[in-house]
Amino acid sequence: MGEERKKRTPAYLKIADILRKQIIGGDLNPGDMLPSESAICEVYGISRDTVRKGLQKLEYDGLIFSRPKIGYFVAAPKHEDFSMTFAEQIPGCVTRYRDIHGVVADERVQAALDIPPTRQVIEFTQITKSPDGEPVAYDIKYIPYERAYPSVESELRFAVFPDITFPKVSPHTYHTELAIQAIAATAELADILACPPGEPLLLIERIFIQHDGNRIGYALRFMRASAGPLHGSSGYVRAPAPQQETIVWQSGESHEN
Repeated sequence: MGEERKKRTPAYLKIADILRKQIIGGDLNPGDMLPSESAICEVYGISRDTVRKGLQKLEYDGLIFSRPKIGYFVAAPKHEDFSMTFAEQIPGCVTRYRDIHGVVADERVQAALDIPPTRQVIEFTQITKSPDGEPVAYDIKYIPYERAYPSVESELRFAVFPDITFPKVSPHTYHTELAIQAIAATAELADILACPPGEPLLLIERIFIQHDGNRIGYALRFMRASAGPLHGSSGYVRAPAPQQETIVWQSGESHEN
């Protein structure tokens, strides 16, 4: 009895899954209005609170949106918007600090951090190598110089950017802008990455920006092809549901949420 109760799926998830299948299956298309809460209650014999909770789940998942005093509508999938995973640490590789020192920012860094020409920054450089010792990525990272920031390698060697650079900043008070482009390895980059000059590299730029617009960090990563491609996805992606959450609606079932 205890195991059977453990496997029960809440009614609001069941109704959400029924509507989700109708949307994914094409029975309901972008812009279509969903049945009213009252209509869903009547069809499935469940409470309005349960229906509302199921609709809120679909809205949270990005499948529908609401118009106050009108109802819920099927949302258009955003196939042009991609969610990409960018890991600070490249899987299977080892990253070591190459140098940490204060410098006067060049024009590129000044523009990225929105700082005046006289402002100093702390520059971090790192090299990432594959298990067989091949250099696969080179990172240059900048933060505006502040007296309170750590600047000794012994304090930083086990830390992860950007965590090490913003000791006074809550992780929820900034966001990251990312840009990707292909470049050819300069003579300097070729020497650092042990590759021929002109080899195609992937340049990944990140700017860390607080909600008030203050720019608190700038990072450049130069990646060789051997570091592997970046991956992303667009549209609605649903993780496979656990087996015990298989949806089977039965007439006369309890109205519990």
